[in-house]
Amino acid sequence: MLKSFSSSALLLLGAGFLAACSTNEVPTPDLLQNTRGHWVLTVNAQSDGSEYVIHADDIEGKTFHIKDNILEMPNKHYTWLSNGKTAVGFSYQQGNPGVGYALGLNPDLTLNKLGEFIVRSRFTNYEYLNDTTFVTSVGGQVSADGKRNDGATFEFWNITPAGGVKLVRRKTLWTSDITGNGEQATFSGIIPLADGTFLSAMVESGYRERNSENGGSSIGEVSYPDSCWVAQLDTALNVKHIFRDGRQSYAAGQYRSMMMRTLLRADDGKVYAFSNGMHEKTKHPAGALRILPGAKTFDPTYHFNLQEKTNGYKFRRVWHLTGSKFLLEIYNTKNVESLTPGHQFAVADMETQSILWLNNYNKTDLLPNPDLISSGSESGGVPLFHDGYLYLPVTKLSGDAQIYKIDINTGQGKPITTITGAHELRTIIYLQ
Repeated sequence: MLKSFSSSALLLLGAGFLAACSTNEVPTPDLLQNTRGHWVLTVNAQSDGSEYVIHADDIEGKTFHIKDNILEMPNKHYTWLSNGKTAVGFSYQQGNPGVGYALGLNPDLTLNKLGEFIVRSRFTNYEYLNDTTFVTSVGGQVSADGKRNDGATFEFWNITPAGGVKLVRRKTLWTSDITGNGEQATFSGIIPLADGTFLSAMVESGYRERNSENGGSSIGEVSYPDSCWVAQLDTALNVKHIFRDGRQSYAAGQYRSMMMRTLLRADDGKVYAFSNGMHEKTKHPAGALRILPGAKTFDPTYHFNLQEKTNGYKFRRVWHLTGSKFLLEIYNTKNVESLTPGHQFAVADMETQSILWLNNYNKTDLLPNPDLISSGSESGGVPLFHDGYLYLPVTKLSGDAQIYKIDINTGQGKPITTITGAHELRTIIYLQ
C-alpha cells in the first residue's frame, strides 16, 4: 500500500456540512451505513468542484457514477493520506486555517467518520508519524512579540477509530539558527525512525510576508538553491542532526504554496531525498540522494541523475511503491513552473538507477497521451500500490475517469474501473 496543544483546539465543523448525492438532502446518522467494503474513491464534480466519496467492496470490472457517492465533503480539493487503517483528507485554505476530515472502517466494513478538524496554524506539510499519530507543519510563523518570523509550527494529532481525531500538542521551532546561514526553514516530508525521531527535508529561504497575492506560502527568496538539507528531530522538536549536501537542490516539490513531499523511504530503510530541480537558479538537475540506515551523512557514493534518465524532463511528485521502486509524476514540458501540469509517468528503481516509462510522448500504448490527461493538475490524481499492482487514477480532458491496474515490473496494464459523471478521480484508498 502507498506509503502513500491541547484537545480544546480541535473544532468540529459540524455534521450539517455532509450530504449524499444531493446538497438538498438532510444528512441522517446512517448515511455511511449504506455500503460495505475496503475501497474508498474520492471524486469531484464538473459543475462546482464539490468532492464526494464512493465506497465499494470491489472495483475491478466495475462502473460507478458520481451519484453513487455516500457523502459530500464539506470542502474542496482534499489531499488524502492513508496508512491502510485510517485516511485523513486535508483541504488547504491558502492563508487561512486548514481543514481536515478523517475516515476509517467499522468492523462490519461500513465507513466510519472519525472527525472533522481545523489546523489553526495552517499547514503546508503533513504525514503519518505512526499508526495513531499524524503531523502537520507550516513555516514562516511570527512570534507573539513580532520580533521573530522564522517559526515552523508543528501540530501532533492523535487518530483512532474509538477516539476520533484529537490535537495532542502544538509547538513552534525557531529555525534561523538550524543550518547557520540565518535563513528560515520550511519543512517537507516526515520519515519516522526507529529511535522515536523523524527526518524532514528543509527548504531554506528568507522570510516571505503572506498576502492575498501569494496565498499561504512561507518560502521567500532562496539564497542557496544548490544545497539540500534534511533535519533529524525528536517529537519535542529538538534538532538532533542536520544532513547537508551540495550535489542537488532542496528535496521538496511545490504547487502554489503547498509543499509536495519528496523525502521517502524504501522498504530496506534507505531514505531517498528527491529533488525536482525546478528552482530557476539551481544548476543541478532533478535527481536523488540517499541516507543509509544509521548514517549521519548522505551516502557519498550515491547520486541518481533522474533528469538524465527521463530525457531532460523533471518530475512533479513521487510516491513509494514497493522495495526500491518509486512512481514519478513527470512534467509535460522541460521548462517548468509551479502550475505546469505533469501527466507523464515512470517507475524509478533507485537501486539499479533505471526508469520504466508508463507513458510519455513517444509511448502511449498503456496510458493516454499526456496532453489528453486532466487529472492530477493540482493535488488530486493520487495513486495506490496494493497487492503487487499500481492503481493509477486517470481522467481525460474529454472522457470518463478511469483506474488503471499496472504491473510495475513490465509496465503493462489496463483500465479496470470507470467513474462516469465525475470531473476527476482524485484519490484511491484501500482500508483494512
